Amino acid sequence: MIAIAELPSIAFEEMNTVHAEEVEQLNHIETLLDTGAQETALSAALEALFFHTREHFANEEQLMREVGFPAYEMHKAEHDRALNEFQLVMMEWRNREDDEIIRNYICVDTPLWLQQHIATMDTVTANFIAMIKAH
Repeated sequence: MIAIAELPSIAFEEMNTVHAEEVEQLNHIETLLDTGAQETALSAALEALFFHTREHFANEEQLMREVGFPAYEMHKAEHDRALNEFQLVMMEWRNREDDEIIRNYICVDTPLWLQQHIATMDTVTANFIAMIKAH
């Protein structure tokens, strides 16, 4: 389980809120895995997380374009890479019917990526947005 308080806090509060929502979804999926939930419940939770993440990235990318964030292309490329990886993991899970694939992705890979992404790209982006919006 990821403690929301362990996530880096950044200068743009809307982004912090979205990150907290994603952590809640990740923790929910971990609970489903731990309790041996039906595949349909797990699949629905994964789809909800994917949809939320895609919307999160799209909204963040729109904001970056609005403020003229100089590293937009690099940040967007990382979002695209992360979404593609998520899709590939879900396909592999469905093909192999192995919950450990999802457990590793949701409980290990994604929390590590999220911490790093927030601490680096999102921190720089949020600082830039905060600076632009302050003027």
